[in-house]
Amino acid sequence: MRGVWHRDTVSWIIVSAMLPVVVAASLDLGFATMQRFGVALAVISFWQGVFLFTRAQPLSPIALVTAFAVAVLASGTTEMWQIVLAASFGTVIGEQIFGGWGRNVVNAGVVTLAFLYFAFPEVLHTGTGPLVAIAAGFGALLLLVMGVLSWRIAVAATMGLVLATFALGQDPAAPFLEGSLVFGLVFLIGDPVASASTRMGRWAYGALAGALVAIFGWADAGIDAPQAVVFATLLASLFAPLFDAAAVAVATRKWRGGHA
Repeated sequence: MRGVWHRDTVSWIIVSAMLPVVVAASLDLGFATMQRFGVALAVISFWQGVFLFTRAQPLSPIALVTAFAVAVLASGTTEMWQIVLAASFGTVIGEQIFGGWGRNVVNAGVVTLAFLYFAFPEVLHTGTGPLVAIAAGFGALLLLVMGVLSWRIAVAATMGLVLATFALGQDPAAPFLEGSLVFGLVFLIGDPVASASTRMGRWAYGALAGALVAIFGWADAGIDAPQAVVFATLLASLFAPLFDAAAVAVATRKWRGGHA
């Protein structure tokens, strides 16, 4: 917690980057977005309070980020009790049992949304349009400038998405008009905690995540459906430690070879 850069600083930067998306999504999806946000935030804050009180730690502003990810990507006919159940599962299992944000393996918002999609497959989830995509682009710019979003992950994910889309015979420009997809690329795939942390690992992680978004989008849920980017992030996050371990092993072998 010493110095300016610590977990809460990074959290507030991500919250700031989300502000344009908050406005855009509210205009695109209507008042229901803020209803979902309020319910998710209340549930997440409750569980944060339960766990963080026992650890004598302050509440984390990352709850705002997780709640808004749920509000945007769990749109459509989702009932509030379903959000309560999913947010409880995602916060406890995806974040708090690991010691809170900064120590988690998978983004809590991703766990929450994956639970919603798996547990209630009958619920239709609508995507968002170009307005949200543009707002997410401004947020990505801020995160890149501040060093919170890795440019390697951003470039690799874009390349993986474009190349896989082209290989599937679809329009490579179409995904970037879908607000939910761009939002997920920036705030879910680009999560600085759950993504890879080595240089080589970030290239591999980003490329895999982008390719999976295209495959899940074009071949299954639809490129405009939020399920594609959520499931792609979930799978890529599970491979992130493997990519980092491989990168460390390669670097160690090179170092030992140079000092033999």
